[in-house]
Amino acid sequence: MARVTVEGKFPKRIDDFVLYKLNDQVIMRAVSGFTSAAMKASPKYELSRQNASEFGRVSATCKQLRLALQTVLPKKNNLAVVNSLTKKMRQVLVFDDLAARGERTLARAIATEKGRQQLNGYHFNPDGAIALDFVLQNGIVETSTSKLTFPDDANSVCFSMVALAFDFDTKASSFLESEKQFFNKATLPNSVALVVPNLETCAGVLFTILVVRYYVQSDDGYVPTDDDTTTVVVILD
Repeated sequence: MARVTVEGKFPKRIDDFVLYKLNDQVIMRAVSGFTSAAMKASPKYELSRQNASEFGRVSATCKQLRLALQTVLPKKNNLAVVNSLTKKMRQVLVFDDLAARGERTLARAIATEKGRQQLNGYHFNPDGAIALDFVLQNGIVETSTSKLTFPDDANSVCFSMVALAFDFDTKASSFLESEKQFFNKATLPNSVALVVPNLETCAGVLFTILVVRYYVQSDDGYVPTDDDTTTVVVILD
């Protein structure tokens, strides 16, 4: 690679070299062996094609999963939510041991017990991740509140349970959220019991999700905090 001095317009290519402008300088470098045609057919890019194919499918599935949960996911740190879920699902993907690399799917990975186990305890919002002690039994979740940390602008907290059925083949989903339970910071009990909503239609994988949101209580009721990055959205089962 070399810097060259030119006046006015300059050719984009000279023999086996390309020229382009970078930070007000003209750079000349040798043409690389990479081309779009090579990417599609060259054997040396086979691994790249496999990764791209799987990444595209995982990303599309993650988008549909986020859309299914859009009413409970935080809005302020959407990029962190997107990147975290994509990273987790790519880790889950390796549990599809029936297909060759490049053809693996989340549907087959989730069908395995080890694949499903990877999602237990997963926080959709990485900024709101906390270690919660809970017991899930007979459709009732009892969770400890001792590790909750209130934001400076919040004086109340809201708990709810979400039942989400998601079909990793068709991307169809069913969503049901329980009644919200509100507590003031000063009178918050040591544990809270919540009923998991019962989905009548539950084709696909059924997720049990705990949602914790922070609010400001006033005479007019409960108002969500301006910054929702502390929202907890965690898969319990």
